Amino acid sequence: MTMRRANAKRCLGIILAGSGLAGAMPALAEEAAPPAKNDGIAEIVVTAQRRAQNVQDVPIAIAAISGDALTETGIRDPRDLTLLVPSLSMQAGTAASTTSLFIRGVGIGDFNSNTTGAVGVYVDDVFIGANAGKLFNVFDSGGIEVLKGPQGTLYGRNTTAGAIRFSSRKPTDELSGDFSALYGRFNEVQLEGGIGGPIAKDLLKVRVAGFYNRRDGTTLNRVTGNKVNNINLWALRGIADFTPAPNVLLRLSVHGGNNTGGARQFQHRGSGVDFFGNPAQLPDGTPTDAFGYADTDNNVYAGDYNVEGKERIGVFGASLLGQVDFGGVQLTSITAYEKVNRATLEDTDASPADFVVAYYEDRPRQWSEELRLQSTGDRKLNWIIGGYYFHDTLATDSSFDLLRSLRDPNDLLGTFDPVNSLGLLRYPYTQRTRSLAVFGQADYKLTDKLTATVGLRWSRDRISMDYRSLFDAVGGVVPVKAYSDVTLPLLDFKGTKTFKDLSWRAALNYKSGDTLVYASFSKGYNSGGFAGGASTDPLQLVPFNSEKLYAYEVGLKTELLDRKVRFNTSAFYYDYRDLQVFVFDLTGPIPVQRKLNAGNAEIYGLEAELTVRPTRNLDLFGAATIMHSKYKKFAALGGVSYNGNRLVNAPKFAFSGGVNWTIPLVSGAAIKARVDGTYVSSIALFPDNAPSTEVKGNGRINARLAYQTPSKVWEAALWVKNLNSSRYISSIAPVITQDQINYNDPRTFGVQLVAHF
Repeated sequence: MTMRRANAKRCLGIILAGSGLAGAMPALAEEAAPPAKNDGIAEIVVTAQRRAQNVQDVPIAIAAISGDALTETGIRDPRDLTLLVPSLSMQAGTAASTTSLFIRGVGIGDFNSNTTGAVGVYVDDVFIGANAGKLFNVFDSGGIEVLKGPQGTLYGRNTTAGAIRFSSRKPTDELSGDFSALYGRFNEVQLEGGIGGPIAKDLLKVRVAGFYNRRDGTTLNRVTGNKVNNINLWALRGIADFTPAPNVLLRLSVHGGNNTGGARQFQHRGSGVDFFGNPAQLPDGTPTDAFGYADTDNNVYAGDYNVEGKERIGVFGASLLGQVDFGGVQLTSITAYEKVNRATLEDTDASPADFVVAYYEDRPRQWSEELRLQSTGDRKLNWIIGGYYFHDTLATDSSFDLLRSLRDPNDLLGTFDPVNSLGLLRYPYTQRTRSLAVFGQADYKLTDKLTATVGLRWSRDRISMDYRSLFDAVGGVVPVKAYSDVTLPLLDFKGTKTFKDLSWRAALNYKSGDTLVYASFSKGYNSGGFAGGASTDPLQLVPFNSEKLYAYEVGLKTELLDRKVRFNTSAFYYDYRDLQVFVFDLTGPIPVQRKLNAGNAEIYGLEAELTVRPTRNLDLFGAATIMHSKYKKFAALGGVSYNGNRLVNAPKFAFSGGVNWTIPLVSGAAIKARVDGTYVSSIALFPDNAPSTEVKGNGRINARLAYQTPSKVWEAALWVKNLNSSRYISSIAPVITQDQINYNDPRTFGVQLVAHF
């Protein structure tokens, strides 16, 4: 890497490290423009519209984080992006591999493996369908773009909420490398590195990268004395660029990873009733579960677990990108394959009793092909057309070991009593998805300053479900691989449903100097499907319908005072129809997962982002989202009306911001100080908006202090995350006579060594 290139990269890293928190402020790019003149905010190039553009020229609300900022903030996977993007939120599931993402309140809080989320996740333009596969991508990253609102006229997969695009660092023309080593509280070790360069000049260049992260548990199991909620995963990636001709690029990317950490160990909260609905509580009035247990120490990082959960995830993927430039027109093909093997053993009841022990096993396999033809250069008419095919096969064999504590251990059949839910409830199924789409978008310059955009997409999704549920009488402990002869079939279901849709985007933008004003109207679509939880009734497998989102948005992007001030804002209104909602049916003795369509809802809000650079060494940044959401028409189970309730994971207010300060030293070295924080107002975790499942407003503060050597190659830092020890709930799920509650990680701190060459 030349010194000039290194200096540009470092300057970009400093700017992005500050402004990367500010939502739609400076965005990532695989190639960055030179620093701004007069020590202003650097121009950032993005590829959100499939062509290189200054982020300030893109008429879309974009949040972006550079690769350097990801290293400095300790981002490990998509869940952590909520620390940086106020309008992005998440709901934790049964494990790290089942997190649901939301953008501007649009998302689906369903943690089951067959869920197609409303937020599309792409890695180097490859759509990742399996939730577990999204854990292994945020390393050796060139940056991340978060696109808000419906996406489809430019992307292979259609989504209602938006898209998150991960970009890996690519092979370079000169030998270059990046390395980070971190040690922190709970004996956390995080190693990340990548190195690349030419193998044969002008013909072949490669880059290999790896990531390793282990951490002792953050939660004490009082039953065994062990620490649980530990981390142990690794990932590798190799990329090779072959250029047999100046206008031809063949890029092969191969990646894999493995997770052998712990499944989530939840906190226990008794519902205060026994199996017959009678009050159940301690003498002091503390609610208990039906077995009389209550966790009373008020320590969210300790519990009593008779089962210590484990998670085993193995991933492998490969993609081949082919790109040919014909002079004014470029043809791109992306062929990709992804597979995941996941097995999770979970102490669902989070107690010392054998209420419910869950075993989740799923094996998704996906193959996709995307073909695009587009114009190149900056013309009066810029256009892109494409086609996309996605084939996914998901095989699962999950089970719940129910109420083992009520069984007679001397009974060889373990007191097999399906009527009273004593047994092993299994629900193996195979779901196949075939998706086909054609899409296109055109930008036409009506004048030198006014541009019109139109886009269209046709989608067809065919989903088939082969589902069984049954009770097995077993005396062992799940996971179960050999089943007893005593089996009671409950449900045998086969169904196929095809969903079709026509989506669009229309926009106008006016660019004058450093100011862009835009207005857009778009429609997003997320196909219907079948519920993927434990079902015993055919009615629970009646397919739910597709959801549609009609999005209206106006926005302003501007830079002032010789690009020392950057201010972006947008206002949006969403007409959300047939939205898919995940709920628990609590009418029976066992909570049953259900997926329904609400009639319609509305979301509207205002976003604003501000970056100020008063001097070349100081950056101040902030972003805020103000949002209103409500179900306009939603008749839930039993005819209960949720009309007027807030949507799930839709805070009324969210903010992130901070300061990034570099202090040059006489020796040429520098001290770099960074403080950032985020605040999110209260959110509802379920459509009923019950106070018991509301998450209170919470905020977190992070800080980092680094010393950079005169060579600018090495950097040593002290860091702390969640400095204020904020504790908040990330998910709640009802279990038999109690709730399982998931909390965020406690305060962590440590040291870090970073190098770039």
